[in-house]
Amino acid sequence: MEADSFLFVGGEFYYDDQWKTDLPSFPTEGTTFLNGGRACLTVICDYLRDHGICRVLLPAYLCPTIVDTYESCGLSCDYYNVLPSFTIDTHDLKHHLREKQAVYFINYFGFSPSPSILNYLSELQRAGRIVIEDNAQAGFLTHVTGDFAFNSMRKLCPFDGGYLKTSYDIEPYLAAYTGRENRRLPLIRQYRSQLRDYLFQDIGDRESLEALFALSESYYARDGVVLGDEQERQQIEHLDWSAIKQVRRQNYTKLLRSIAGIGAISPIFPALQPENMPLGLPVYVRNGLRDALNDYLGENGIGLTIHWEDLVSDPRLNGNALAVEMTRNILTLAIDQYTSQKQLDFLSQQLADFAETVNRSWYSGMHN
Repeated sequence: MEADSFLFVGGEFYYDDQWKTDLPSFPTEGTTFLNGGRACLTVICDYLRDHGICRVLLPAYLCPTIVDTYESCGLSCDYYNVLPSFTIDTHDLKHHLREKQAVYFINYFGFSPSPSILNYLSELQRAGRIVIEDNAQAGFLTHVTGDFAFNSMRKLCPFDGGYLKTSYDIEPYLAAYTGRENRRLPLIRQYRSQLRDYLFQDIGDRESLEALFALSESYYARDGVVLGDEQERQQIEHLDWSAIKQVRRQNYTKLLRSIAGIGAISPIFPALQPENMPLGLPVYVRNGLRDALNDYLGENGIGLTIHWEDLVSDPRLNGNALAVEMTRNILTLAIDQYTSQKQLDFLSQQLADFAETVNRSWYSGMHN
């Protein structure tokens, strides 16, 4: 069964039994399950602050809510450059290293840094530096580099929670959050159920769904750290993640081939590595046409994501010209397990049609 509309309201997934499996599909030993990635990061901040680490060195290209979390926990933020290829600029990182400072890196879109970058991060650890690994877009990786590593499962499936992995003792910090209420959870469950009804049975309306999603998101920010819900955890761990990874990789590869001849867009990661479970297929849109393309796709029922649009207007981050330029040109194409072959073909055709429209306009302008 597939939805007629490509647009998934609010950017969330709907409930679907297709991916359920009887047995747990991945190991969770040594992890702590919380209500989301932001909660995991908050617990990390509690540990850092209690151990005299008052600063964190972040990539300049990131979601502003990461900065919000660190600052709300009383830590100061410094920034290093990320190159347009999404490679850490190690020379710039070295330049910004300070005492009593942790280093934070992101596995963008489910892609890990190169072995040389990982070796450099390991060198920092051997020198006594705490390294934090953000897997919010990567899910579960077989190899984790950071002293702390966490993910955010709602970016990959229709269930809430984040897994925090560390060898450090964080139990004293978790105790402070025992008994907190997860006010978001019943709202987002209601939303996901109604989203399915809307997509497949034409029940309800888009405006009501968007309002419900916005309300649930407001509670995600306000709830803070909540110990993870057992039902959500069981649902996540009984998804067939091997099959989900395979479908995402197949969709990525198919879409990559389909857009190869479209000159207006340039894939950021032109190849998959064996461990990659891609969040999406990020591309740069050339010649300042990203917003025009995004609007064109929206008019044709295709809702895509810009990572991270709020960076451009954030005074803490928009002083980095490289990060701003990346943000202004990036667009993430959908390849998740809910995206059908029909939808992939439609997306490819719309991208080609847009490029052809641009080319005709350019040609017409040259001959007028």
